[in-house]
Amino acid sequence: MRLMRQLGALLLAAALAQAATLARYPYLQNVRADQGTVMWTTRESGAGVVQFSTDRSNWRSAPARMRTFLPAETRLGEAFYQHEAQLSGLAAGTEYFYRVLVDGQVLAGEEDLRFRTPAPGPFRFLVFGDSGLGTPEQGQLARLMGKERPALVLHVGDVSQLAGRFEEYEDYYFAYYRDLMKRVPFYPVPGNHDYLTQNAAAYVAGHAVPTEGVPESGRGRYYSFDWGNVHFVALDTNLPFSEALRGTGPMLGWLEEDLARTRQFWRVAYFHHSPYASGFHQGDGIRPDLRGRLIPILERYNVQVAFHGHEHNYQRTVPLRDGAPATGEGTIYITAGGGGAQLHQFTPYPLLAFGESAHHYIRAEVDGARMTLRVFRVDGQEIERATLTPPPALAEVPVVNAASFESRVAPGALVSIFGSNLAPEEGVAGTLPLPVDLGGANVTLDGRRLPLLYASSGQLNAHLPFDVLGLGRLRVTTANGSSEAPVVITGTAPAVFSIPTKDGPQPAVVRAGGRIVTAGAPAAPGEFLTVYLTGLGRVAGMLEAGQPAPPVPELLEARAPVTVWVGSLSVPPTYAGLTPGFAGLYQVNFQVPAGVTAGIYGLVITADSASSEPVVLVIR
Repeated sequence: MRLMRQLGALLLAAALAQAATLARYPYLQNVRADQGTVMWTTRESGAGVVQFSTDRSNWRSAPARMRTFLPAETRLGEAFYQHEAQLSGLAAGTEYFYRVLVDGQVLAGEEDLRFRTPAPGPFRFLVFGDSGLGTPEQGQLARLMGKERPALVLHVGDVSQLAGRFEEYEDYYFAYYRDLMKRVPFYPVPGNHDYLTQNAAAYVAGHAVPTEGVPESGRGRYYSFDWGNVHFVALDTNLPFSEALRGTGPMLGWLEEDLARTRQFWRVAYFHHSPYASGFHQGDGIRPDLRGRLIPILERYNVQVAFHGHEHNYQRTVPLRDGAPATGEGTIYITAGGGGAQLHQFTPYPLLAFGESAHHYIRAEVDGARMTLRVFRVDGQEIERATLTPPPALAEVPVVNAASFESRVAPGALVSIFGSNLAPEEGVAGTLPLPVDLGGANVTLDGRRLPLLYASSGQLNAHLPFDVLGLGRLRVTTANGSSEAPVVITGTAPAVFSIPTKDGPQPAVVRAGGRIVTAGAPAAPGEFLTVYLTGLGRVAGMLEAGQPAPPVPELLEARAPVTVWVGSLSVPPTYAGLTPGFAGLYQVNFQVPAGVTAGIYGLVITADSASSEPVVLVIR
């Protein structure tokens, strides 16, 4: 009897161990350089875990959060259990193997589960939309895309082409793209069909997209993320857009802030409804709203490419600005709505560069400042190939003082150069002398290469030579071309730098030991202080731009007479010239007058006839 009880217990344990069965195979979401998400569903509940490794031996574990979906919510015949595990501590540009377990049992053990985290350098991504109908064309496209090796996939909406019910995502999304979703993350946006059931509840439930910085009401519906040198912005042109139009939703305000922050070279937006494409939906009422409210934001922040769907065909506009062909930089609008639903015909129109009514997907290949779009039909044949090479464009006031951001600049000064498409990659000079090529960009002044401290798509920081004066011609050059503008260099243009602190930017006024003078740590009468600035002009000695200034006793003093003003009190500096060991940085040393009374003073540095803007100096 005891033996029978033990045997029964073993059989029960074995049955329980085998109880969890997969309903939805593992798939990837929100993969970043240091993190990622794995999701899957089972027909039985249990404790889920993801194990991941770079070598299939030293496994790390991430517990999964389980959510129960009952038939009353899903209208499916039975309950299912969704598992979601957050993988952290990943390394950029690294391949990881993974496996999923429930109650200690490995599921999908026959699958080759692996993924790669993003890193700088070339990569490719796929784009398609309007797919979820279960047609033969959708299946053929899914098989073609399954043979691709993209880093990620964008879906431009109508993931469900029917009514947005749970069963449609299971049948026409997760089942169709299983082989692709297990190794590359999908980053979708919802379409109008996804919203037909419970405001896209099934769509939101099945995804774990980025949430950083997204208002609570918009999480799961719109978001942004970076991959390589691309900033992707996913927008929901359904409920969040209509709420924004009424002034009750935050999406458009969030979009402004998001695009203003990014320093990536490429800015790619994607959403469902098409603002310009002709065809079946040409008369939709949302189109004027898209053109009036959404498109101006994209173009103001130099979004080079916008993908969308809704029209079931492929269309690509010429670069546009304010609804007209752009003579300079512009945004290209691409309809990628041929993912499997019945096709829509279209009518050629003046803004259209190319179009075809065909089931298709897009492969985008990103390599620095070049993006090549290749569009493939359902038979695998290429529809078209277009290469985007946005050239650099300088701002209306392109060159400013790096400390004051005013247009006055002087010989030997650090300057900031503003514009768009200026450098394909963000770069920071890490050594001295400063490099003359950084981030894939270079700058010349009358043909002379300028040393660079920083490079990004919207800003370059450079060091001017000490022997230039008057009108010059500045040019920014990348692999895509060049842009130039005049710059006037005056004898002196002093401006005090700011130092970021936890209390906000503070003037770069420091005491012995490098401590910053602030309202909470004011200066004392008789104390020696140092002001760090730029724009004091030529120095008494020879030094090439980008080279570190020499130390004591070879200090290079400013040639122009320098005076320190503490309020109305003039103070002679004890030293005014280049800071030893730095390139382009000046310093002025002075002593606070012994008899000055406590208070808040305006500190001004003058060099010749030019004066810096006052900064606050608090004296106790």
